[in-house]
Amino acid sequence: MKNYYTTLSEEILSIAKFEGDSTLLRRQLFYIRQAKLEKSLDTNDLRKTFWINIYNAFFHIISKDTEDRDAIFTLKRIKIAHSLLSLNDIEHGILRKTKFKMGFGYITNPFYSDFIKTLAVKELDYRIHFALKSICLKNPTIDYYESEIINEQLQKITKKVIKSETHFDTDLKLITTSKFLFSYYQDFGGMSSVKELLQTTLEKDMKGYTLQFKNS
Repeated sequence: MKNYYTTLSEEILSIAKFEGDSTLLRRQLFYIRQAKLEKSLDTNDLRKTFWINIYNAFFHIISKDTEDRDAIFTLKRIKIAHSLLSLNDIEHGILRKTKFKMGFGYITNPFYSDFIKTLAVKELDYRIHFALKSICLKNPTIDYYESEIINEQLQKITKKVIKSETHFDTDLKLITTSKFLFSYYQDFGGMSSVKELLQTTLEKDMKGYTLQFKNS
């Protein structure tokens, strides 16, 4: 049986993508009891599904009337279980399991609210970075995430983002890829793991190549 809250997150995201009115569904989010949400999202897959969908949905919703791109991520306009959250709260507090935005993924932030600490994923999955990054892709391949198949979906989007964001210069022996792979490299297990991920995904021998990261 489908989980009520992940289904709700799917519906809100589907409406937000087409700039529809999701007010009634979002009202349901606000009046959810925290204890009930915590009990229902009792696996890592359910939590990842719910929060990735909510993040993507509110990125669309907040972007519609916010010109300042930095403010999109810091405004606390996401109302869930009587708590106010920002996109940064969801990304770094919940999906990255209470990490600081800065610090390359090494440092845990003890100052997050009890709500964030309680609803955070049980284990950090580096593939969430690709799911969030994919919002900016011109042709996203996943409409919304489903807990039953989220591992396959995350594998798919990881491969798509890496392939679309990575450039090989065979003359200069240079590989250029996304900045977030550097900014959060410890989330991936360290720089050697980042290189291994690129090599495995792209099926290319990176020996002799220099790896550099984009400025933005």
